[in-house]
Amino acid sequence: MGKIKSLFTGLPASMLSLWSILIVLFIITGLVDHYFFTIPSIGVTFQLAVPLGLLAAGQTICMLTGGIDLSIAMIATGAAFIVSIKSPSGLGMAIFYATLYCILIGAINGLAVGLLGMNPLIMTLGMNAVLIGVFTVGITTFLKGSSTMPDIIIKLSTASIIDPISWPLVLWILIGGFVLYLLKQTGLGRLIYAVGDNAKAARLAGIRVWKVQLTAYILCALLGGLAGLMIGGQSGAVAMSLADSLVLPSVAAVVIGGTSIMGGMGGYTGSIMGTLILTVLSYLLATLNSSEAVKQMIYGSIVLALAWTYSKLTEKS
Repeated sequence: MGKIKSLFTGLPASMLSLWSILIVLFIITGLVDHYFFTIPSIGVTFQLAVPLGLLAAGQTICMLTGGIDLSIAMIATGAAFIVSIKSPSGLGMAIFYATLYCILIGAINGLAVGLLGMNPLIMTLGMNAVLIGVFTVGITTFLKGSSTMPDIIIKLSTASIIDPISWPLVLWILIGGFVLYLLKQTGLGRLIYAVGDNAKAARLAGIRVWKVQLTAYILCALLGGLAGLMIGGQSGAVAMSLADSLVLPSVAAVVIGGTSIMGGMGGYTGSIMGTLILTVLSYLLATLNSSEAVKQMIYGSIVLALAWTYSKLTEKS
């Protein structure tokens, strides 16, 4: 007991708060639905958290540079569409095309923000609208084909190894570890923080800010594409609204985790906690028969409240 107490004592106050919220939500959800306390249910909860965790990883990288990617839903949906349609010709080539698609969209977003100086919110929101148009037309013409995900993707997105460990959770652990290492232990990670903290000072110090932003948006798009495959695999098929409901939660998970929407402060550890909190909250709301509209209202309120808080803190500093 003393060891557990000392472990939590060493945590930062913000992380301790996140753990407290998660534990309280976990207990409340378990009291409402006793099945939630079972090992299989915990395994399913982790599995459902994976796509959101991957989207939150991409948003964390963008937001640390002072940006945001609101096109991530259509990036995820587009990657899933490409894999489902092209997989009859070979899964390897389908994944290759999906990867190229993610790199292309990420590069366009990054260049527009970094080189052209466009507002990230406006740019990525516009890109999202363009992609909706392209795929709406494409699925009836040049992208016409099967909307069913390949069996191997479905298996990797849903199969359990041993409860509560599943293949999606293993993937998240590996990708999450890479993102944590990238942000904390590499030169690129330090540049991302520097650009987000003060882009002008970083530019004066000789940092090619646009290259850092370009890389951030490409990484975000790749993580979004991987999340799209996970969502498609879990649902078994692809639709235009595949990832729409996860846009707000992907932003909310990051800001709950302590990453500033102004950039330069935070990290993926907090985003992981934010992801788990929102996943348990979503389970609780589903148990209480709350509609998707209610969930989106709650996510939006969280984002607005924390955005206001960060704004006030920035003004004081």
